[in-house]
Amino acid sequence: MGIIFLVFSSTLPAQDTKYTQSLKYTEQGYLLVENFEEQQPGELPYHWFEQKGINRPFDYPSSIKDDYEYSIRVEAIGRPNQFLRFEGTKAKHLNFPLHEVDNMWLIQTPILSWKWRIWDVPDHAEENNPKKNDVAASIYVVFKIKKLALLRDVPQSIRYTWSSSLPVGSEFSTFFGHQKVIVLGQGQPTLDEDGQAQWQQFRRNVLEDYRRLFGEEPPEKPLAILILSDGDSTGEFVKADYDDIVFEPNN
Repeated sequence: MGIIFLVFSSTLPAQDTKYTQSLKYTEQGYLLVENFEEQQPGELPYHWFEQKGINRPFDYPSSIKDDYEYSIRVEAIGRPNQFLRFEGTKAKHLNFPLHEVDNMWLIQTPILSWKWRIWDVPDHAEENNPKKNDVAASIYVVFKIKKLALLRDVPQSIRYTWSSSLPVGSEFSTFFGHQKVIVLGQGQPTLDEDGQAQWQQFRRNVLEDYRRLFGEEPPEKPLAILILSDGDSTGEFVKADYDDIVFEPNN
């Protein structure tokens, strides 16, 4: 799995490319990026773009959309809930642009919170090995684009992952030091007696992580949130769920 920039705009029909202007507030007063509740089950999430943030996969023709192995699902355990599931092997990022959001400032809401539910990880994958660089689930915070001489632009980002093999707490750099990876979960999940995986919530102080990892102050707001699950390097099947992505104040 690598960073692959594909632009289909010259062959795609006209589509809505407007970004979200303001994030909604949760009942707790947090800024909601996505909970997938206002989405159509079985579809890709409408507010998410392809990796570069140019086009919406939601509007792609089936011949291109089918390469995105994400879909909105519904569960009715307890209260009805919608979430995003990845089920497959193909590496395709989804991008939620934040750079035009008018009510989000990292200094005010530095805590990124989200939920993962891991069902099946790509066996033998290692995010720090380019030949085995697959991941059960990951969420990126992209801050800015670094221009490298004689090379393509590289996003400066922090990537939080659920790894197949790397220990929880592992930290390392990729893409010439511009992507910092932090492992928050590891290994095949433990299923309950009914064969069900369980939701797990994660919270990170993105502001503090950025200062510690890059040794400087971050931009006032990130460029985007990206998510990625994939098994294309190892050829291994992956199944993982995402939900309730929010920014919180540091209370």
